[in-house]
Amino acid sequence: MESFSIEGFAEGCKRAMAKAEDRQRAAKLFLEHTLRENDAKEIIGVLNAAIPKGADIGEMIVHTSPELTMLYGRVPPRFQSAIHNHTIFACIGQLAGDEINVVYEKTAGSDALRAVRTTTVRAGEVFSMPADAIHHIENPNEETGSALHIYGGDFSAIMNRRSLWSCNGHEEKPFTFQELIAESAKAMKLNNNQKGLEALVTAVPAIKPIVDAL
Repeated sequence: MESFSIEGFAEGCKRAMAKAEDRQRAAKLFLEHTLRENDAKEIIGVLNAAIPKGADIGEMIVHTSPELTMLYGRVPPRFQSAIHNHTIFACIGQLAGDEINVVYEKTAGSDALRAVRTTTVRAGEVFSMPADAIHHIENPNEETGSALHIYGGDFSAIMNRRSLWSCNGHEEKPFTFQELIAESAKAMKLNNNQKGLEALVTAVPAIKPIVDAL
């Protein structure tokens, strides 16, 4: 068994997708195989080493190419994200802790959102979403969660097609990583999630002025 590396995973996953009729299924199977064949602590160590100290969520991307984006989901305790989409398929491989995914759909005849499915992804499991999925994530635990998020395309090429939704009223707006963090803080404030806000400021110190202003 070869040691996990970002470059090795990326190349292997791209090869698997290139040979398959269903790229999303191939990526999910390759991620599941990787989680079975490698120690989660080793994967976390490699991903941590690729992230600069004090990085915000937009700097958690560890690989990007036309076929694949890899993002290290280092999710603070009690964190709740804003509702957002990707516009390309996504697979979440949970390395440590749990990640709750709440999937939404637009109500027929309107742009209003309603939650249709909640899935808890546990360490060693992989959760997959189609390109048109809308969701938000939560870390229900008191410890930081770790996951390898992979996407079937280049984030930088589709960023202007992505959206996020306000926590109050579900107003759709253009996506940026900075706005995602800001809207996530608002959602936690609305839910009286003080532990989540404190953990977010610890993980991303640059967010403190936004949190203080809530």
